[in-house]
Amino acid sequence: MDSQAQPPPTFQPELFGKYFLIDRVATGGMAEIFKAKTYSTAGFEKLQVIKRILAHLSDNEDFVSMFIDEAKISVSLQHANLVQIYDFGKIRDNYYIAMELVEGKDVKQILRKLAQKRKLLPEEFAIFIAHEVCKGLDYAHKKTNLQGEPLGIIHRDMSPSNVLVSYSGEVKIADFGIAKAEMSTYNTKDGVLKGKFEYMSPEQARGEDVTQQSDIFSVGIILYEMLTGRRLFKTENEIKTLEKIKAVSIRPPSSMNPNIPQRLDELVMKALSKDCTSRYADARELQQDLLEYMYPSTPTAIQRSLALFMDQLFADDILGERGRLEEGSKITKALYLQQQEREATRPPPPAPGEWEEGPSSSASLNPPPRRWPLFAMTALSLALFMGLGFAIWKLMQPPPEPQVIEVKVSPTTGALVLRTQVPARFFYDGELLGEGKTVVERGDLKPGEHKLRVEADGHEPYEEPVTVAAGEKLIIPIKLTPVAAVTPDKDDNTPRAYASIVFESDPKGATVSVDGRELGQTPYTWEKAVVGRDYRVRLRLNGYDDSSFSAEAPDQAGESRIFTRKLSVKTAGNNPPAGGTTAPTAAAPGKVSVSLAASNRWGEVYIDGKKVGTTPLFNYSLPAGPHKIEVKNAEIGLDKSETVTIVGNETKRVIITLD
Repeated sequence: MDSQAQPPPTFQPELFGKYFLIDRVATGGMAEIFKAKTYSTAGFEKLQVIKRILAHLSDNEDFVSMFIDEAKISVSLQHANLVQIYDFGKIRDNYYIAMELVEGKDVKQILRKLAQKRKLLPEEFAIFIAHEVCKGLDYAHKKTNLQGEPLGIIHRDMSPSNVLVSYSGEVKIADFGIAKAEMSTYNTKDGVLKGKFEYMSPEQARGEDVTQQSDIFSVGIILYEMLTGRRLFKTENEIKTLEKIKAVSIRPPSSMNPNIPQRLDELVMKALSKDCTSRYADARELQQDLLEYMYPSTPTAIQRSLALFMDQLFADDILGERGRLEEGSKITKALYLQQQEREATRPPPPAPGEWEEGPSSSASLNPPPRRWPLFAMTALSLALFMGLGFAIWKLMQPPPEPQVIEVKVSPTTGALVLRTQVPARFFYDGELLGEGKTVVERGDLKPGEHKLRVEADGHEPYEEPVTVAAGEKLIIPIKLTPVAAVTPDKDDNTPRAYASIVFESDPKGATVSVDGRELGQTPYTWEKAVVGRDYRVRLRLNGYDDSSFSAEAPDQAGESRIFTRKLSVKTAGNNPPAGGTTAPTAAAPGKVSVSLAASNRWGEVYIDGKKVGTTPLFNYSLPAGPHKIEVKNAEIGLDKSETVTIVGNETKRVIITLD
């Protein structure tokens, strides 16, 4: 689905075959996209999307073949990260596809909205979106038929407008319209490029055969643009864009966004390698690196945060979309009921033998000859002549204006959606609506004013009267305020508001002292820091030099500030000698990450003869210098070792192969 085309300002719901078109989502040069509903018995309703070819393109054999291929390829794919296809057909002069409705925005719309606000997409969301895209692509790339033969599906049009992000944080790939697959009936002609030029791979831009690595290159472009907010290959014309892609002369994303760490630079640039053999072997390999990078965060936790982010970024759009959906649903429901009423009152067709009326069956079999008097013949001829004249006059009249059906619906209840940034307890007029959740939705609420209360541990309770109107849905994002303890200060008995300070060290486990008083060991959260005050902090850990620094508390009650320090390793005998001078300290420690090339296998990790964990092992702190890494698993016959040299303040990545 292409988000570039804008919907017209108004749309009158209409019947399209068995589908009731509610709202036009987008329209372009080749197709229209609608939100639609189907109705059935017992009040069953299904909301979906109709993608309809414009009537004048139905005679274009190439385009119709490509559209049929999209339906054939997509309907065979069943994955949480791919838009689901339900139906395909032709109604009147229009081919159409019925597909899953994803209530949300595509990545292009998200980046455009952020650009208007002069903001970047948070890094964790960019990583999560790319991670979910890789899951969907890996499934499509490796899809087989019933005989286990690969279908050879390649998307060929991965771009921000084909990556959808729902308001609940789900990520789905759309539009396999020009996908390459063994089942395709439409073949690209020699010399014809298919796809959006700015998101092609170098081999695709050269008109060569595309592989899975072509889709991976496109994902790398999307990830680059999400991290930097800049178009990677955009130029003033398509020819220059293709030349720029073929050259692949690009700088790492950190050159545009200095907050991007080196590891993420390496990951993106590998996906954007000019030579496809230097890229990730498949989408799963890229997905695994993204998953490792986001650790210790998890996709589930990031998805919840992304849902809140989308809710805030597109609050106005959500209200408008749902309002149009509700209004359109009223009209289409009335059309459906009107259709049902017509079918119920339509007389049944007469049974055979009932066309002639008579006292008996024998009379109808041999009816007496009928004689028509002259005046009757004259009247019949006149009636036929007048009827023919009226029919001709009717055909010459302009078509009537489309009938607008006004439906008066009198709903009796309202609905409420509540969202918070932390799991909470939700009360409505004292009744518990939900507990331990960040989103609660409730319908069938009585109209009028009601009392809302939200509680969460460590946060101030939130209370607000809300007015529920019949037929409306209230969406209320609630930001709970952390509890700010207020107690007298020992010196002047003036009440002080407190904030929190988080102390971290590398390596962890250092003793934290604030103004000479020991508090605990890192990582440690101190919640009694007076707002705006400076504190003298010291971190102590055996085998490392002490670290002393000044820490200023946040300026606002309830806020938090993090202080992280790398501790320097002590060398033997570096205690101050009698002369009072101090021996130089050793280099700062580094880190090592150990993993297996086969992601479905694992092994026990030993460093310098000591077992430290299992693969994958992330960011394990080690002193600078050489160390022996061993990975063992007797069940699969794995026993490999490698000597690595750790450099201070850097992370060494070790990948153990099984062969």
